[in-house]
Amino acid sequence: GSHRDRLSMEFWLMNRDSSRMSHIGGVSSELEDVYGFCLYRSPRTQDLYAFVNSKTGDIEQWKLSMTGDSLSGEKVRTLKVPSQPEGMVADDSLAVIYIGEEGGGIHRFGAEPQDGQSSKRLKLSGEDNLAIQYDIEGLTIYYKPNGKGYLIASSQGNNTYAVFERSGENKYLGSFEISDGVVDGVSETDGIDVIRYPLGDDYPQGMFVCQDGFNFEGETKVAQNFKIVSWENIERNLK
Repeated sequence: GSHRDRLSMEFWLMNRDSSRMSHIGGVSSELEDVYGFCLYRSPRTQDLYAFVNSKTGDIEQWKLSMTGDSLSGEKVRTLKVPSQPEGMVADDSLAVIYIGEEGGGIHRFGAEPQDGQSSKRLKLSGEDNLAIQYDIEGLTIYYKPNGKGYLIASSQGNNTYAVFERSGENKYLGSFEISDGVVDGVSETDGIDVIRYPLGDDYPQGMFVCQDGFNFEGETKVAQNFKIVSWENIERNLK
């Protein structure tokens, strides 16, 4: 994750048996501030990279290396979007990274260090789509075999989530919202994530998780939390 006070990226190891995490150190960024963050593993070399961005629109790519329990990073590339970014997600199979410009839509870059600095803005990912209202916040990918699946973005301005095809031209497929049910609905989402693996009878096709900026118990506003939705219910309504 990004550590805004230390201007760094901080890393933890997860123990498969205990599910406990241990902090293994940080890598200092050369940006004036740090904001959004994501990881990328190259399908070509299996090298692990970290991307971190700044409110200035600057993005760094760092190659990570482990020697014993010690982690180090080497900056291998810089990227740029026109204004403030936040959410980022890399596709570990298709070797691309998506960067959300909060007031400008979603940009797609090649994720390999040698891919240069040119990008393509996704059609219908911003003001050209009436279903999206800025800011563009969290991004995540629902993986399916053979390059299929979805890129999902938080459209914070209207409390919805925009869904694009994962491959090809990233065609816009539609948007959904999470409304009141057993618990309150979701509004002003920053971070999102999704997993495609079956997680029991309630989540046979995986789950979608999102941060809720305004969480209520009845009429009482309480601490922010995270809402979990069965991906099966979301995908059914996209078709």
